[in-house]
Amino acid sequence: MESKVENRKKILQMLKNFSDYEKERQNKEVLEQLTASSDWKSAKKIALYMSMPIEFNLTELFDQSDDKEILIPKCLPQRQMIFAKYDKENLVRSKFGLLEPKSDLAIEPDFILVPGLIWNDEGHRIGFGGGYYDRYLANFEGMTASVLYDFQKMDFAAEAHDIAVKKLFIGRKNNEF
Repeated sequence: MESKVENRKKILQMLKNFSDYEKERQNKEVLEQLTASSDWKSAKKIALYMSMPIEFNLTELFDQSDDKEILIPKCLPQRQMIFAKYDKENLVRSKFGLLEPKSDLAIEPDFILVPGLIWNDEGHRIGFGGGYYDRYLANFEGMTASVLYDFQKMDFAAEAHDIAVKKLFIGRKNNEF
């Protein structure tokens, strides 16, 4: 079985080489599944993430969620993280190059959309390597989910500190020729 580092490299390369057409198609399909789910519909405070170009484009979730309070992560010292209210006029670039809220006011979400690179059948994930989400999720009791492309699901053994997400929304390959 390949190591986390090897799996990360492999998936990052696949994400970089993923066709724009297929990425857009799966993105649309999966976000429709997510927003149609009862967990999404019942959530009032939803934590999203500011996606990078290789990740799912979550822009429409920020734009269409008028009845929900949208939160985004903010990294703190000692690899800790909070979620704060999303306000597109009050964002700053983090040391990782991601946009974060200026606010330090922590708000507890009831639904977290968890980013990552690879997921197994149990919902354990391999992220980008910082461990921020695993530390936050260790004490979180609300709903967690992830959105992923069809090739991001892989068999791997979870480590003791890995926290599984509760639901996966997975794209399907387009088998039309």
